[in-house]
Amino acid sequence: MNKTGLRNLSKDELIKLVLELHAMNEKLREENAQLRKRVAKLEKQLKRPPKTPKNSSVPPSAGRKANRRRSSKQRKRGAQKGHRGTSRRRSEPDVTVECRVDTCPDCGADLANVDQDLLGSTQVVEIPPVELVVVEAHRYGCTCPRCGESVEANYPPGMESERVFGRRLEALVTYLHEVHHLSYVRLQKVMQVLCGLIISVGALVNIVGRTAERLEPAAEAIRDEIRGEEVVGSDETGARVNGQNWWQWTFVTDRSTYHVIASSRGSGVIKRVMGEAMPLAWVSDLWSAQLKAPGHHYQICHAHQLRDLQYAIDAERSAWAYRMQQLLLRSQRLSKRREQLPAVIYRQAVAQLEDDCDALLSEQVETPEAQRLQKRYQKHRQALFVFLHHPNVPYDNNAAERALRNSVIHRKVTGGFRSETGAAGHAIVSSVVDTARKRDQDVLEVLQGLISPPAPTQPAHSFAS
Repeated sequence: MNKTGLRNLSKDELIKLVLELHAMNEKLREENAQLRKRVAKLEKQLKRPPKTPKNSSVPPSAGRKANRRRSSKQRKRGAQKGHRGTSRRRSEPDVTVECRVDTCPDCGADLANVDQDLLGSTQVVEIPPVELVVVEAHRYGCTCPRCGESVEANYPPGMESERVFGRRLEALVTYLHEVHHLSYVRLQKVMQVLCGLIISVGALVNIVGRTAERLEPAAEAIRDEIRGEEVVGSDETGARVNGQNWWQWTFVTDRSTYHVIASSRGSGVIKRVMGEAMPLAWVSDLWSAQLKAPGHHYQICHAHQLRDLQYAIDAERSAWAYRMQQLLLRSQRLSKRREQLPAVIYRQAVAQLEDDCDALLSEQVETPEAQRLQKRYQKHRQALFVFLHHPNVPYDNNAAERALRNSVIHRKVTGGFRSETGAAGHAIVSSVVDTARKRDQDVLEVLQGLISPPAPTQPAHSFAS
């Protein structure tokens, strides 16, 4: 519209036009302000540091490792000056090789019957050739001459008629596959090279499956023991089962570890494992299903919180995040001095730390990452320092995370499980193996003892020890 057109408008028409332009201008101002905020937020995100294993829950394997640079001031690798070395102690020999002089190298005289002095000795530790042993049991029967009844002998333990491989061989196959994560194809080759055993992949799969079935009662006993403990830690990680995304859960105590692989990451898995048990404290991360677990108290993992606070420090230079991080570290140091401090002094220190935490959580925080963490700790305030009041409660969930590491390696090496049966078998064997390690038991011996009962003259292995 030009000037002539505006002059021809009436006063009311001009007022209406001005109001329309004003409304349009206000709308554009509002859109512009929103766009500016969005641009500022995106610019801030672009400037933020990347998340790494040190400031987030990114796994260590995903972190970039910088090249190490050695300076002239760094000490050399290996033993330092003044270090007293040690050598392998001599053992009682099983085989002795006599090294005598037969003839004189100068004149050729026969020295076979001449007395010779011992000048020295040396030892090597060797492995004898590994050879398969085929054991055949013959079962007999007869008619009792006294009563006329027909009696038959039974096969000894480990020699049942349906068995093809002995318990030592089955334990070794399970041990190499489940503990050292050899795939079935590689395990097939290893057994051929080391033992001369020609065995199919299917037979190896069946051996591990049968072993899991025999170990299931022991795994159930471990689960029952965990139900009776006061402090339980738990964590979960991804698992591939028959081409689907499943979850492997672990439940740990000081003496036991129990694994289960399920299609769900929900709290129903915890309910099935724990039953009606109600431990004193439940230790975990902040996953919602874990927070629904049974427990009189909840202790959230400090290791996760320290990393999240570190990201707020890196991204926002947040002084509040730094002070909160130092408070958590201070609480950990205090828990380690529990036995050294008098009870009254310790209680006073805990009360002061709790007051300092409340003061931090009531402060006004400006930056978004720190605000998010402050709201988190306000919500879970009662789960921050349970370990200060109960000495058996840890301040982190590292035990449960460590319990899953071997299964993560197994998943990466094998690519996952082709069936639900295979997944369940892995969980059973992992439960028995991890529990045996915690109790300083020989894993291979435990597997052998549970696969087949030992002979009557040998003591049976017990998980109660």
